[in-house]
Amino acid sequence: MVTAPAAVPQIDITAGPLPSLPEAPPLDAGPLIRIEADRSIRLAGPIGGGCHLDAAARHAVIDTTGAIDPAAARLLLAEDMLPGLACHIHGLLPVSGTAVVIGGRAVLITGASGSGKSLLAAELLARGHHLLADGIVVLSGLPGPALILPGPAGLTLHADASARSADRIDDPPPRRRRAGVPRLRHLPTARHTIPLPVTAIFHLWQTIGGSDLEVLPARGLEGFQTMEGSVRQLHEGRILRGARPIFAEVAALLGRAPLTRLRHRRDWQAPARLADHVEAMS
Repeated sequence: MVTAPAAVPQIDITAGPLPSLPEAPPLDAGPLIRIEADRSIRLAGPIGGGCHLDAAARHAVIDTTGAIDPAAARLLLAEDMLPGLACHIHGLLPVSGTAVVIGGRAVLITGASGSGKSLLAAELLARGHHLLADGIVVLSGLPGPALILPGPAGLTLHADASARSADRIDDPPPRRRRAGVPRLRHLPTARHTIPLPVTAIFHLWQTIGGSDLEVLPARGLEGFQTMEGSVRQLHEGRILRGARPIFAEVAALLGRAPLTRLRHRRDWQAPARLADHVEAMS
């Protein structure tokens, strides 16, 4: 019997005061997370504010009272922290990155913030490929076949992204603010609705000078450490699920999809160079 792929968790979010702390001691607690005896979760935002997530990871309350930038605090909680936690609770692996469908095959693009993931994705979309997921890429099926689940339609670009990339996808909508990033642009795209197995992983590594592009296949411990750093909210996931299951899933993912690190020089031609290589490898 074939099991249907899991779905990306959906969370109903409301604004309001958080429930009072229960008298019972927590099951576990970290700098930003507290797991209560009833398995509900309380998060503290890194720039202020907090939220409460029910044990089923379906309903959340966000309170940004006291945050320096309430809008940015809500964005971090609602779009970064909560989805990652929900994935861990439901047995899914959340990865920070972007997934693009090239010739019917899904490729996963990872890298630190500002490494060029979204600009590369924009270039690939402008060439006729399709977006599968952006921001948090959710994988299911591990340790078996690693499936990337379709995410919400839309690609988020830093405000300093080239107008050429934005205009080739759609008209840029209004900008919004986010902690650590002055402005973001959310570009609507067509939604891909079919989960696909990940066939290749490209990890971007941006430098100021040096070569235009260096291709560095990563295997073994080096590849594992690279991907571990791209697992969204890994410390919260360890508390919720334990380190061993997550590490096993990362290792299984690398056993099914080759990882290539692309170290590239930062300039306006970088997205085209990277896209050429990703297309050739995919």
